[in-house]
Amino acid sequence: MLILNSPPKSTYVEGIITFVAASAVIFAGAIIARQAIRGSPKFAWIREKAVFWAATGGTSFYSEDLTDACFDGADLRHTDFRKANLTRTSFKGATGLELARLQGTILENPKVRKLLTNNNGYGEDFTEANLYGANLRKADLREAILVKAQLLNADLSGAFLTNACIQDWNINHNTRFENVDCQRVYLKCSHSGHFLEPKPDSGEFQPGEFEKWITDVRDTIDLIFQNGLNWRAFAFSLTQTALNNEGVDLSVRSIENKGDGVVVAKVGVSLETNKTALHEEITNHYHEAVKAIEAKYQLVLQAKDGEIERLRNFYDSQQYFIQGLITSIAEPRGKVLIQGESNRVYMMNQAGDIMENNNEGINIGGNVGGNIDTGDKISVGGDMNLTASSLTGSLNNVTNTIQQLSDIKTESSDQLAKILTILQKSITEDSVLSDSQKEEALEAVETIAEEGKKPQEQRTVKFCKMALNALNGVAATVTDASKLAEALKNYLPMLTKLLGI
Repeated sequence: MLILNSPPKSTYVEGIITFVAASAVIFAGAIIARQAIRGSPKFAWIREKAVFWAATGGTSFYSEDLTDACFDGADLRHTDFRKANLTRTSFKGATGLELARLQGTILENPKVRKLLTNNNGYGEDFTEANLYGANLRKADLREAILVKAQLLNADLSGAFLTNACIQDWNINHNTRFENVDCQRVYLKCSHSGHFLEPKPDSGEFQPGEFEKWITDVRDTIDLIFQNGLNWRAFAFSLTQTALNNEGVDLSVRSIENKGDGVVVAKVGVSLETNKTALHEEITNHYHEAVKAIEAKYQLVLQAKDGEIERLRNFYDSQQYFIQGLITSIAEPRGKVLIQGESNRVYMMNQAGDIMENNNEGINIGGNVGGNIDTGDKISVGGDMNLTASSLTGSLNNVTNTIQQLSDIKTESSDQLAKILTILQKSITEDSVLSDSQKEEALEAVETIAEEGKKPQEQRTVKFCKMALNALNGVAATVTDASKLAEALKNYLPMLTKLLGI
């Protein structure tokens, strides 16, 4: 007879312990897996390993150009998007991206991934989020925080932006805003999270107005001066910033006295520049210059060792920019002079302040091979003479250059010649302009005509921009009754297009 012995009691205890331990491990593993899939940084390495093995053999778009591609509603589990170009790529309604390989793309950020798939960012915080090239068509970004968000090349067509905070967001000329629904935006976010500085200042944007407003402000820097504007310090700060940034294009768009000592200056910059850094640099140089002026110290432009020759070439190539700057901020008798010595460039003479009736002069430019004087005569290295007697000669030069442009007999050159002829006529017949302003404007027209004679690929775009800046600078100082201002308003877009700017 077979007798079976009962298992020892210790075996039951061990089994229970094993079961509890296994259950705990399984439960903990499930929690970790859930957190990893949801994108927890703590378990990112687990997710990467799991997705790597799961995606082996899946669809691969590694380093592919997926610009304007559409994955709406697709199941994208185990898909490899690493380092792919996702400019304006649409992922609305797509699923499974949390199990896709996304390294090197904007989809790595779970919050951005969620926004691109459900199109809903209402009230969300996207501070410093990388949304480069993001497809945000019709996205709901109302009351969203977009402080320092990267939106270069992004498409926000038809998006909802009302009451969003856009402080220091980064956009460029490829960022799309067609048909954006926006009644108001805020330019500042306090430390406590409150939105400040609404735009518009009162009322609301009407349909289409936000797009026009953002197009104008995205290539300008607003400089706010609470205690009036010191002309000399302002000119110095712009010039020093241009020197430090290899002659970055700067142009004074407008200067407004808001009352109570508050002055707002709008400075035009190219869209590719870091506006935040430039704003900070100009402001720092301005305050340093104000302190130096108040202490009656001499202003000094700091150039690097051995850069005087480069500085000479810089002022030669930037002459139209400098002239436009002078026209924008100097009185007719303002005197401008720079003297170079060793690795320093000294700002000479005295300057008035915008809040004072002092027209002694203003210092920004000069004698690195010449001097600039905005009085009865202007000369740069002795090459230019703005006396009244030279106006007729300049007019003849412009007429001859435009005729040479017209003789090329191409459609674009013919159109350009016609526009420049209109500008020439508006300048010479403009009763609002002084002779020196007419001279400056005619020289800008002649420069455009000279560049227009060249094939498109041989033109110096910088010279064209400087000439346009000079024309805009002259027009900005006169009233709406100016024929030049009216002509520029009508023909500037076409002129810009013909020059390929």
